[in-house]
Amino acid sequence: MNIGLLGGGQLGLMMIEAAHKLKHKVIVLDKDKNCCASKKCDSFISGDYKNRKTLELLANQSDTFTVETENIPVETLNFLSNFGPVRPSGNCVSICQNRIKEKAFISSIGIPVVPHYKIKSVSDIKKLPNKLPPSILKTAKSGYDGKGQFNIKTKQNLIDVFDELGSLPCVLEKKINLTKELSIILVRDSSGNVANYPIAENQHKDGILDTSTMPGDVAREIKDQVYLYALTIIQRMNYCGVLCIEFFLSEDQLFVNELAPRPHNSGHQTIEASLCSQFEQQVRISTSMPLGSTVLRCPARTKNLMGDLWFKDLDNKKIVEPNWNLYKKSGVTIHLYGKTIPRIGRKMGHLTELFLK
Repeated sequence: MNIGLLGGGQLGLMMIEAAHKLKHKVIVLDKDKNCCASKKCDSFISGDYKNRKTLELLANQSDTFTVETENIPVETLNFLSNFGPVRPSGNCVSICQNRIKEKAFISSIGIPVVPHYKIKSVSDIKKLPNKLPPSILKTAKSGYDGKGQFNIKTKQNLIDVFDELGSLPCVLEKKINLTKELSIILVRDSSGNVANYPIAENQHKDGILDTSTMPGDVAREIKDQVYLYALTIIQRMNYCGVLCIEFFLSEDQLFVNELAPRPHNSGHQTIEASLCSQFEQQVRISTSMPLGSTVLRCPARTKNLMGDLWFKDLDNKKIVEPNWNLYKKSGVTIHLYGKTIPRIGRKMGHLTELFLK
């Protein structure tokens, strides 16, 4: 079967590898001719996600469609649904790509989110209390890996940052004391069958995921709450595909942070540690194959390999290829994404370490 993939980043690259093992082909649509997925896909289309002729070209080569980023126009996904299944649907992606809509949906089904305010105009700011608690301003759209996030200390500070952003819609979240950051990856097929991987425990640096351990060290009562919230969300969305739900744990209080309608960085361990990876699940769901097993063969930890590793001399910005032999040992697998230009803070690959008994 031919899978039309919107987005050509590293998540797409790893999905293509899984698709080929199952004898499916992948046609990628992305603006960047040199994107990660362009090197392994069966056919590549360079173009804009909103261009009707480009979408028709993709549609004519594909039997089914999926995404590797939530930043795909909903109109595009709705248009492609005329030519084949789109998993996840445009409606589900629309919830995940807008923090205001996302938080409203999660709250509407009785699941807690971090206390926050919607900011769509200066008049919204003027209605806020004069003395604000330490907060984080997040753009409603296109924020990831710490981008589009700003520490806010005063009301005037908020007004200034909002103005610098060009008055883009935002959410203002109260800063909470984080005990742990957790995530769970679920899969749900078109018949409503649901499975989940073990909960991952995540550590971030500068807003970017650094390491992710699966399974995480989580108390039983917190695990049960994560499972209940996650199952409620994926069913109430009528979601079809791979879904990652990120959680904040503050002492014994659990909050949903955000949703990702695709495979997630905190699930890369599943490539080596699981019987069926999150990427194979995406392929299976897209092509109406049965769900694979989410059993973890052994505990595992994934660490991102950032562009910083290429800059041995940060003052002179001298680029030096890391000595990968230093990382190689029993149970460790290195994945490089084929990005030609390393940059500080850019994900160039990841490594996964299996903790074999």
